[in-house]
Amino acid sequence: MFKKKKKRIIIGIIIVIIILVIVLAKIFTDGEMPTQVSTGSVEKMNIEQAVSIKGTIRGSESADVTSSLNYEIVSILVKEGDIVKKDQVLAILDAGELQSEYKKAVRTLEETKFSYEASKLLYNEGAISKEEYIKTENAYENAKITVDSYNISEKTKIKSPISGTVTRVNVNLGRYANDTENNQPMFVIEDLKNLKMDVKISEYDINKINVGQTVIITSEVLGSKSVEGIVSGISPTGEPKDAASKEMVIPVQIDVIKGDTDLIAGVTAKARIQIEKREDVLSVPIDSILQDPDTDESFVMSLDGTIIKKVPVGLGIEGDFHVEIVSGDLSEGDKVVLSPTFDMTDGMEVIPLP
Repeated sequence: MFKKKKKRIIIGIIIVIIILVIVLAKIFTDGEMPTQVSTGSVEKMNIEQAVSIKGTIRGSESADVTSSLNYEIVSILVKEGDIVKKDQVLAILDAGELQSEYKKAVRTLEETKFSYEASKLLYNEGAISKEEYIKTENAYENAKITVDSYNISEKTKIKSPISGTVTRVNVNLGRYANDTENNQPMFVIEDLKNLKMDVKISEYDINKINVGQTVIITSEVLGSKSVEGIVSGISPTGEPKDAASKEMVIPVQIDVIKGDTDLIAGVTAKARIQIEKREDVLSVPIDSILQDPDTDESFVMSLDGTIIKKVPVGLGIEGDFHVEIVSGDLSEGDKVVLSPTFDMTDGMEVIPLP
């Protein structure tokens, strides 16, 4: 009796399993398995729109010091790291060659003066033409200008055109002024008290940049610290990003508010130019936005349990990961589909992933 009852139970279980298999088979053959979707939330938060770009820190003013006289260097009066004032003497050249040239110029002046005075007498007597007389007069005047231009003491002194720090010394005693490696300047002077940063902004972002915007600057030399800057100049013209790209970039200058930090010229830094900031605004993840390419309208797919609702939305500023929602039937805490597709429609059932 017991065996028959047990047998009936087993048969009943088998029948239930068969029914379940048939039902599931029908679901998977006649119906469609709901799409699995990742979800995000509608949240209130502070959103900051910014453009981030890398660039090099350098002195706010820089001067490459060279000499038009390629004479031997007999004295170098500064070294790298020295702070100099405008018109301070950096080096002195050998005056010997210049004195030799000056003596030649004086002799030329004497000769042209004699020629001029002789031609003047001849012209007054009608022996030569006016053109010949004027020619000797011009030669004499030019020779006087040449001699007057010789200030040997000043010409042999190489001076700094700006106040700042000597950052490069590319000359050595006994060598000539223009005898530098790779035709580098004799000296480089930079204003390191006031730093700036040169960056190049994409043509796609330049319309967001304005003079006076705040910049947050970070660099490896600063560690976890940062310094502030201000956009101080925007070039009126663009230039190619690189030889292989059709994209144009626009040079932008940032004045660095260095303060008491370890930031130095010559290092690479990252500038985050703050475009706009909104506080406590409704937002959704950027990758929840679906944009119609024909109408430029934006949508999100909100979720009512497992059912999709297509919601048109108006967008505000865009942060790194979220975008502001300025209009649309959304409330804080609503769930939205991430990476939605155009085949998702109102009323469609989905399986939200955890």
